[in-house]
Amino acid sequence: MAHPIPEADPCVSVSDLSLAYPAHAGGRAFQAIEGLSFEVRRGEVVALLGESGSGKSTLARFLAARGDDAGEKSARIKLVGGSASVMDMPMKRLGRRNRARLTAYTGFLSQEAGATLTPELNVGDLLMEPIVERAKDFDRDAVGERVAEMMDIVAMPLAKLQEYPYELSKGQRQRVAVIRALMLDPALLVADEPTLGVDANNRPKIVNLLKWYRERTNASMLLISHDIGMLEALVQEVIVLQQGQLIGRGDINEIFRHADHGYVQLLAQALRANAYDEIAEE
Repeated sequence: MAHPIPEADPCVSVSDLSLAYPAHAGGRAFQAIEGLSFEVRRGEVVALLGESGSGKSTLARFLAARGDDAGEKSARIKLVGGSASVMDMPMKRLGRRNRARLTAYTGFLSQEAGATLTPELNVGDLLMEPIVERAKDFDRDAVGERVAEMMDIVAMPLAKLQEYPYELSKGQRQRVAVIRALMLDPALLVADEPTLGVDANNRPKIVNLLKWYRERTNASMLLISHDIGMLEALVQEVIVLQQGQLIGRGDINEIFRHADHGYVQLLAQALRANAYDEIAEE
């Protein structure tokens, strides 16, 4: 039976990968990713960029082993060509047991994660839930210290651990969701817009948390973000998608400075123009 190898290098390997959503309601199958190849080395931070509908979130969900999480069959992601492996585990026909093993080592932050926190649990229980679900025996003191340190990095007082999601601002809920994604010490973090809904003053705190986590664990990260501050602080390599295909790739500074594809140039300009003018409720 396959087991993930957290120290595998590369951490993620994708070769000529094509992903699709099944046909439903008389419609045709939809191909979201076509012929994609890249690697994420151990300890590397890679950004996925592209316009809405380019396939970024589909790819992120698939590589985080959450492609079958959707309730409806039509929203489940199918590997229809090529291959992919995460921590040396092949993603093709990944059974339930192997998926559970892989998700123990893969942190996943979905888009709008802060909005989907379980409303009946307070922040403390929300943060403990991933550990409690997987382990009966764990060092509560050590976990408590780590939670306190992460809460401090994102500037949330410990009193917030007693509060429920409805008592928090949108930005605070998002910060809780980011901490929650790190609770199992993942060797790979896949994060879809980690600073979404967080105001400009608090976005750097999430960047600091991810930086702290990476320095502590040498985790690999695959980030989707339009936050230029986050990209410049964390990312080594950028992969640019358009309509499911790779159209640009390289060092973050090089690709934006010497973009030879018109769309990549437009994307770089848009990122810089919108760097800090989003209005977010805190």
